[in-house]
Amino acid sequence: MAVAKKLKIMGLAIAGVLFLSFLGFGYFFVMPTANNEYPLDTARLSGEPADGGAVGNTEGWGPRRSLAGKYASKNIGKADAQSLEDRLVKELKERYGDTIFQKSTQTILLRVKKFLTDLYPEDGKKRFYKILKRAFPDQADRIIEILAKMEQYNRWLADNRHLLADMSSLERKGALWEKRRELFGPMAKKIWSEEVLAYEERKRDMRETISLLDESYDTTIEEKLDIYKSTLNQTYEDSPEEYILANKGMLAKVFFGIDAVQKQIKQMTPEERQWEINQIRRDFGYTEEQIQKMEAVDAERNRRWKNGRVYMKAREALVQKYEGPELEKRLQKLREKYFKHEAKTIRLEEEDGFFRYERQRVYGRN
Repeated sequence: MAVAKKLKIMGLAIAGVLFLSFLGFGYFFVMPTANNEYPLDTARLSGEPADGGAVGNTEGWGPRRSLAGKYASKNIGKADAQSLEDRLVKELKERYGDTIFQKSTQTILLRVKKFLTDLYPEDGKKRFYKILKRAFPDQADRIIEILAKMEQYNRWLADNRHLLADMSSLERKGALWEKRRELFGPMAKKIWSEEVLAYEERKRDMRETISLLDESYDTTIEEKLDIYKSTLNQTYEDSPEEYILANKGMLAKVFFGIDAVQKQIKQMTPEERQWEINQIRRDFGYTEEQIQKMEAVDAERNRRWKNGRVYMKAREALVQKYEGPELEKRLQKLREKYFKHEAKTIRLEEEDGFFRYERQRVYGRN
């Protein structure tokens, strides 16, 4: 049994290397949201049709209400932001300088644009253009035009996801190439080169690896963490994206989002759970002061979730008993009782069909 378990851990580690070896800038898209009440569904690539070839596509990571930008931009100072832009300029030159004239390379930069617009919602597009002008002054404007068309193509893929899924492989490929030629003309063949198609194939393989990590229920949290960290180091050390390794907050939140990790954490007592969460953060390089601050944040989250779930039970009782204006009147009083100044926000969410305390609780993240 011990040998089998070690072999399984080794298999996870190898799969993890395959998973992260090509992830690159896409890794930033699993960052937590601005409001801890709306976390991203960690690393869930889904939905785009097989053979879709959505170059640089970052859609399909699960439902979300907001993205990471507001949180990140509040916590990154001007000097840090400038440092990030300098690193991106340097890394883009080193990584793509020799191939930037190729349309397939240019479309890959959509991932970089997505990262920056998530990080800086207010001016991410301007920052991205500024970085392009510094890295590739002669190509920047053409790259912007190509990426605008690629975003249109990715939206078309998402809008027609179910229709494409119902087609045969031959029909689907025909529809895809028809749309590509419509948007890009003769450039389509250059954009969907072997390099980009290989990226899409690796992305499909990544989903399988994520599923493997999600289902590793017979390994301990410590073993999962060792695999996760060793894979990160093997993948990103001495790579253009090495600075990912310094973002301990994002890396920890991704780890907390693994299904098998959450299942084990949820089975613990509150005291055991907090101790484990603290240990995980400590392993990612949090200082003791940071760990104590985050523990206070966790306590507030626990309070809010407890309050929210009690509210949902009381709300359901009202829904079963009343309707129309009388129901709304009583719901308003109930929201004010449990959420006070946030009652209006809760009402607007519910009018949109969103019930924040019906979603999944992810310990360590929300």
